Amino acid sequence: MGRRSNNEGSIYKDEKLNRYVGQFRYIDPETGEKKRKKITGIKKSDVIAAGKAFCEQNKKELEEKQDSFKVNVLESYMHNWLKNTVKPTIRQKTYERYESNFRCHIAPNIGARNLKDINRLVLQEFFAGLKRKDGKPLAARTVNSIRNLLHAAFDAAVADELIARNPVDLTKPKKTEKTIINVFTESQYKMLLAVARRHSIKAYLVIRIAFATGFRIGEIFGLEYKDVDFLANTLRVRQTVISTNHGKQLQQLAKNDTSLRTIKVEKALIDELAKYKKIHDIQKKYNGRVDGNDFIIENMDGSFCNPSYFTDKVFKKQLLRDAAISDKFRMHDCRHTHATWLIEKGVNIKIVSERLGHKSIRITLDIYSHVTKAMQEQAVQALEGIL
Repeated sequence: MGRRSNNEGSIYKDEKLNRYVGQFRYIDPETGEKKRKKITGIKKSDVIAAGKAFCEQNKKELEEKQDSFKVNVLESYMHNWLKNTVKPTIRQKTYERYESNFRCHIAPNIGARNLKDINRLVLQEFFAGLKRKDGKPLAARTVNSIRNLLHAAFDAAVADELIARNPVDLTKPKKTEKTIINVFTESQYKMLLAVARRHSIKAYLVIRIAFATGFRIGEIFGLEYKDVDFLANTLRVRQTVISTNHGKQLQQLAKNDTSLRTIKVEKALIDELAKYKKIHDIQKKYNGRVDGNDFIIENMDGSFCNPSYFTDKVFKKQLLRDAAISDKFRMHDCRHTHATWLIEKGVNIKIVSERLGHKSIRITLDIYSHVTKAMQEQAVQALEGIL
């Protein structure tokens, strides 16, 4: 008997049968058990060749089984789905949020489970046990965000015919409390604007544009003077400054995104922007800049500014304080105030929705339901006068 290498097995000659016998170790692809395969032949070389072929086929079957196993494991499936299907179709910031929820919560808790083994009970236990790093339960909105991500992944698995039904459909989202909206009064706005003017031109323009347009903070910091139509009195949103894992980036908005919009503004704001554009052009020429961007809110070198810094360091810690306004107000409340004032003045809700860049009028109605409910009383009073 001779022991051979490279999975060629043990070969010996059976004198009674006058044949060579080979025993080859292999792993059963179905059970994972270690077994031996017996192969006989008149020639030793034939047994070796047949044994090699068998071992190679077994290796191939094991690899296919392993690949099949990986495809059906949630962590592996979602990793490939996020990378190859989701990432090319969404914005970077959105992808980073998805990837973070997957990496920090889904993969460590239920990632090792087979797709077919994940049912309603598994998911409900998973959602109920989600915690932050400090051990406190995750916010309901975050849990629901993770649930939505899983729902989309399982929808894809159903489409790929890996499972018959989406188990997330059998679960219920967590109840969330509506975000409190703080609306500035007219006097607070005037005080805030005056404080911003004393602080800097940059701060003044941010506050002025925020209340006049309802633009998001990142959209304001992405505005350039070429986005201003000085004749038509309009401002155009086509890009936004976002925070990513790689720092601040200027993101071009998708053409089919409702955030890509042009809105009408009062002529007084356009006249102010025309005045500040002259200052901008002088500074640009003085600094020797010929090409490049022309941001309305810019750094000395002409680059876009950091909206997070303005929100945290300027708006919160300086402007609100100096204007004697509660620090419960957020920069985003300038946008809410813009929308609330318009609705209270009777502006059509569809127009308000378009100015805000919402995907649908339902989003606007849901966010500002408190305003529309208050207007119900006005409607009744108006009808009383008629009826």
